[in-house]
Amino acid sequence: MARYAKPHLALVIAALFFSLLFAVSRYGRAYLVKPLMDDVLLPHRGGVEADVGENLRTPEIYSLAASQAPTAAAANDTRASGIEAPAAPATPDSHPTDAAGEKSIYTEEVRAAFRMVLLAALLIILIMPVALFARTYLLQYALGAISVDIKKQLAAKLLSLPLTYHRTTHSGDTLSRTMNDAQAAEIALRLLFVDFVQAGIMVAIGAGTLALISWQLALIALLSAPLIVGVLAFFSKKVRRTATRRQEQLGEVTQRLVAILSGIKVIKAFRGEDMENQAFRRETDKLFKRVMKVVKNRVLSRSLVEMLNNAMGMGLLILGTVLVLQNRWGLTTGDLIAFTMVLATTYKPVKAMSKGWVGLMDSLSSAERFFHILDTPAVVPDPPGAVEIDGVREAIRFENVHFSYGREQVLCGVSLEVKPNEVVAIVGRTGTGKTTMIDLLLRFEEPDAGSIEIDGVSLDQITRDSFLDQIAVVTQEPFLFDATIRENILYGRPDADDEAFAAAVRAAHVDEFVDQLPDGYDTPVGEFGVMLSGGQRQRITIARAILKNPSILAFDEATSSLDAKTERAVQEAIDSLRGKRTIFVIAHRLSTIRNADRIVVLEQGRISHQGSHDELLEQSVLYRDLVSLQTEATESQNLD
Repeated sequence: MARYAKPHLALVIAALFFSLLFAVSRYGRAYLVKPLMDDVLLPHRGGVEADVGENLRTPEIYSLAASQAPTAAAANDTRASGIEAPAAPATPDSHPTDAAGEKSIYTEEVRAAFRMVLLAALLIILIMPVALFARTYLLQYALGAISVDIKKQLAAKLLSLPLTYHRTTHSGDTLSRTMNDAQAAEIALRLLFVDFVQAGIMVAIGAGTLALISWQLALIALLSAPLIVGVLAFFSKKVRRTATRRQEQLGEVTQRLVAILSGIKVIKAFRGEDMENQAFRRETDKLFKRVMKVVKNRVLSRSLVEMLNNAMGMGLLILGTVLVLQNRWGLTTGDLIAFTMVLATTYKPVKAMSKGWVGLMDSLSSAERFFHILDTPAVVPDPPGAVEIDGVREAIRFENVHFSYGREQVLCGVSLEVKPNEVVAIVGRTGTGKTTMIDLLLRFEEPDAGSIEIDGVSLDQITRDSFLDQIAVVTQEPFLFDATIRENILYGRPDADDEAFAAAVRAAHVDEFVDQLPDGYDTPVGEFGVMLSGGQRQRITIARAILKNPSILAFDEATSSLDAKTERAVQEAIDSLRGKRTIFVIAHRLSTIRNADRIVVLEQGRISHQGSHDELLEQSVLYRDLVSLQTEATESQNLD
């Protein structure tokens, strides 16, 4: 976490400086009790009263006063005989009286001491609010800036992670890490700087002030520190362990909720509301139990620290009182009161430190899960010497490509050469690797062995940006952003002019239905395009791909869920691009693939045959089966 504070180190240092200034002022305020008591309030002048006022420091005056003053019996005898007792001789320490015959309360020394206390109090009054404002504002500004940096880096990281990560990680777990755990990481930073560092400064200054007043009592107070540290160390481990389990369970709850929201149609269609409700309750009950384990350990830690602090404070107060009464260690009444006030002032930051430490351990378990995302390797960067391309001039080649998802082998030695502006259809049974070939071409995945080349240059030696500028894909499930139709079409090429935009929407037959909408191309599509039909959404994604003006276009089952009319519009869009783009088409429908320049048959991860539609009907048993099944399905639909 320290690396996030580094760009804002100047603000953090300034905030810590004002924290130090605030701590010095606050403890200075408590320390002022000592000179106020010892140098202003307790001193008296003259006679036994002054001596009594000073008896805690100089009890020997009692004997001196007794030797100089006449006894009570002698005084009575003198008054009985009518003889006036002689006046007590003036001593060098005696003080003048005022006009009324009363003793003056303040000497010049007391006045000077009082003025110094007032001056120090005035400085503290002026410094404390300024220091408090500066330390709070600067630290909150730095923490806010760090929070923004974390969010920015998180978004950039999620976008840079390879599809392998998103495919193998539950969306609920990722959502929990990016929302709940990211917030916990920010809380950890606040606890570190506010409840721990600032409180640590207060405790350090407080300890120094206590030592200045009485190093003996400060040393005794320090003896309780190992007990407090031991309690914190013991419970912080338990808190961290239970907090990790809590966050993992929170991810499970989030995943369950995501599944409910994304599958709500299926749940309602199969009347699975009760089953999903019970499953969600079980997960939330587990979360509650794990939350309470964390709470129990945190409360136990705070309670024990509270007990130790109170025991130490009361013990030191009793010990200090005994020492003052017995005139030990040179401790005065002012010392004891000041020590008690400084100790009381130190109690709050000590409590804040203990609370902050346990809270930090709680948040660190979440922060570790969050930083795991940030530390996950992103997409492999371009190697030194990577070249840029601006199109396909010779061929796209798959050279002995192997790929597997874990242990499952998907492609086994696939070799294929595609000429520029050629339309190639890839067919095969489900799970034979058709979509995987497109994912490898798009560099969503990397081959386990072999290579994919463009004009003789391996994809991993081509800059990723220049390559992706030359390719666009239309997937089986059309994805639209929650924006207008125009904004969705312009997504891949925001700077496109009106002429290029009009050509793209005509080629994709988007204009056929947009003209009927009241707001035309400025019509919002809703979340994931829910305001439009599936065919309309697919036409928009095709227009988006065409407008990008790529050299390579890939249609991955783009017509599998469309009605016959929409499929014909999509097929016309593909035909309009013939001879202008290198096109890969993955489809089951005969109407989509039969006009391709070449049809490639994938069978058990290998290319078994390739050729035209008529050639494959003669050569490939699998292709004939696929055509037969498609023909039967079409006839069945026509009968219906």
